[in-house]
Amino acid sequence: MNVGQSGKNYIEWAHNQGYQVWPSISNSSQIDTTSEIMNDYKLRQDLINSIVSYVVQYDLDGINIDFEYMYDKDKNLFSRFLIELAPRLKEIGAVLSVDVTAPDGSPNWSTCYDRHTIGKIADYVVFMGYDQNGSTKEGPNAGYEWVEVSLQKFVGKQEEIEPNKIILALPFYARRCYTDSNGNPKGTAFSMKVLENEIPSNAEKTWDEVARQYVATYTKNGTKYKIWIEDESTIKDKLSFVSQYNLAGAAYWQKGMEPESIWNMISEELGV
Repeated sequence: MNVGQSGKNYIEWAHNQGYQVWPSISNSSQIDTTSEIMNDYKLRQDLINSIVSYVVQYDLDGINIDFEYMYDKDKNLFSRFLIELAPRLKEIGAVLSVDVTAPDGSPNWSTCYDRHTIGKIADYVVFMGYDQNGSTKEGPNAGYEWVEVSLQKFVGKQEEIEPNKIILALPFYARRCYTDSNGNPKGTAFSMKVLENEIPSNAEKTWDEVARQYVATYTKNGTKYKIWIEDESTIKDKLSFVSQYNLAGAAYWQKGMEPESIWNMISEELGV
């Protein structure tokens, strides 16, 4: 865990402000390394012991497990890892939150999670409500309807997760979509705070009713680009799901990509 002196200072500052600190523990999408650990009881225990020792050493209030891109065949072993980790954290009063993607996607990105079981084990399930189309498809990054339909699966009969355990994570970034010279759709991400600089003044803006977003279309050097605009207003629309579905709260990816003004809206919308 890369904490360092700046991390220690942050933990102290956060605690002095009354905030909890849940560091994110990522597998950095290393699918084979993750599989090796999940399939080896000793390696799982070594990882769990390391996590617990760091929680104690740095006086952490909890952790966030952010394992993305895993083999679908390791789904039950990932759940087993969490089953083994959860009581160790509970013993020391630490919160366990787990990041998951939207249901019904590709095997190694979406169906590699047993969301229902994770919802039983973890204190909180963080739904990463973004990358709807990723970097190889044209379309919105976090369309309104897609986020809501996914949430309905989380709280409905498909996944059956208690709403008050779900944290809705929203993006502080948008994607520029285009087709490359080989005819393949591409999408590149950029932060919300530079959005105005990324959209040319001559771009045509149309309304996407399903995504509840404006789409900016323009041509540069012979290539046609589309940007589904993610801004303060679209984030506000999707934050309404927190109260509508009685969710635990909201999260964002990632700090530093947002315009500072957005925090006033978030504070007002969530009443915090």
